[in-house]
Amino acid sequence: MWVDGILSEKTKKRRRRNRRRRSDELFTVSARVKEKNAERRKRIAVICLLLVVLVGFGWVLQVSLSAAGRYFFTENEKYQIRQWDLHSNGRLLTPAHIREYSQLSDSDNLFAVDLREVRRRLESVPVVRSVEVSRRLPDTLVVRVNERLAVARLGTDDRLSLAVDREGHVLGPGSLRPNLPSIVGLRQVGIKPGITVTDSLFVEALQFLELCERPHVSPYVRVRSISVGDPEHLDIRLSDGERVRIARAHMEARLAELVGIIQNDKQRGRVASVINMTGEAHIPPVVQY
Repeated sequence: MWVDGILSEKTKKRRRRNRRRRSDELFTVSARVKEKNAERRKRIAVICLLLVVLVGFGWVLQVSLSAAGRYFFTENEKYQIRQWDLHSNGRLLTPAHIREYSQLSDSDNLFAVDLREVRRRLESVPVVRSVEVSRRLPDTLVVRVNERLAVARLGTDDRLSLAVDREGHVLGPGSLRPNLPSIVGLRQVGIKPGITVTDSLFVEALQFLELCERPHVSPYVRVRSISVGDPEHLDIRLSDGERVRIARAHMEARLAELVGIIQNDKQRGRVASVINMTGEAHIPPVVQY
């Protein structure tokens, strides 16, 4: 029995030693964790401090640069606009119009003017195709306007017609010129200055007019009107009275044939009443007098 007692006492001592060892190990681990947490908090604090310093430095730098920019440029009377170099390649926009549409005045500073905004304002005018805006130091604003040129009119009523350029961009009545060919039968609704007509038949009518501007075509094919109401062909009236019905397909080849017919008629001193070119390319045109 006393042996059991001795063993039991040894076991208890061993268990106490093990508990103390585990306690020491836990204390060591806990101390290391606290130390690491403290180091982490310190690093975070340092990073936050650096960020605050950087943000503050950036703000000070921005304010300083802004103040310097105002002092040397945007509020410097030396760069106040005193000269206006304004030109348009067309006949509609005068320098006074350009000043009005750009919304600028003599009191503006050359560097305070937003050139992109000036360009946006001017390009919002229906008759304007493109704009170039630049500064000429110390006091001159330079604006170059490229106007849209009307190539046709929509409708036949002079009071209600709108002009259109070769890209299908609708212009105001002020862009109308004498003897512009008219395009009728347009299906697209809501036509007004500033929009672009996208109707496919209308686009092909514009392409036909562009082909007619070629040197070997223009003396013979002078278009008075084009009807785009038929989806299969264009119905064209020429200035001498001929009615030409031309297929949408093979248009360029058919136009060359039309030039030949009109040349031949001029040599014979006659004018066709109807020229039917709606067949396939290999089918000859039908001409009526």
